[in-house]
Amino acid sequence: MTSPDERTPDQPGADEQPHDDESRGGLVRRVLSPGPSPEQRLEELLAQRRHELDEHAARLHESIAELERREELLRDSRASVERMLRLGTSELEARESELTSFVEELSGREAQLTRAEDELARRRQELGAVELKRASVEARERAVTTKEEELAEREAALDERAATFPRAGSDETPVEVELVFVPGERYRLVETSAELSTGAAFEVDGEAFVVARIGRPPLPADSRRCAYLVRGPRGRSGGNS
Repeated sequence: MTSPDERTPDQPGADEQPHDDESRGGLVRRVLSPGPSPEQRLEELLAQRRHELDEHAARLHESIAELERREELLRDSRASVERMLRLGTSELEARESELTSFVEELSGREAQLTRAEDELARRRQELGAVELKRASVEARERAVTTKEEELAEREAALDERAATFPRAGSDETPVEVELVFVPGERYRLVETSAELSTGAAFEVDGEAFVVARIGRPPLPADSRRCAYLVRGPRGRSGGNS
């Protein structure tokens, strides 16, 4: 048997009884209580308002912090834009300077090109004049060649005639001669002072010639006597140049 003080685990114990009494007491107090007083309700209302104000202030602080952060971002953005504008202005000025230099260089090249074109035109004119002069010289050379050929033919004829002239011992009287007409690659007149006669031998610069004839020189208004020489065998020596 158990004593009244002892309880089995399935039976309610003594510790549970005060809790039940407290629950019943609280219920009774709530039933019998007339409700919170106005002061309590005012404090509760004030506490609620204070809590709302704190929440509102916290939100304001957050908004202010967000605005400050945005303002700082805006300042950074403005500084970046100003920096970019400065860089863009500097680059634009540099490009403008380069463009000005390029325009000046282009103007200089155009001036050089104009001068080169003028020089080319002048040289073309000079070349045309040179070509004309060359054509004139070539024509003169052809004329001179023709005359030289004619003179060569005449010289050959004179040589043939000289072969039939009398040699030393001729009875022809020598005469004073002031010029000799010397044949060669180019005909030339050589001044001399000698008594010569047709068929007489005469040396010029170590070369032997024969007097083909004596007459007037091939110069206009010249009255001196001229001995026309041809290459031939040495005959009667009449003088040296």
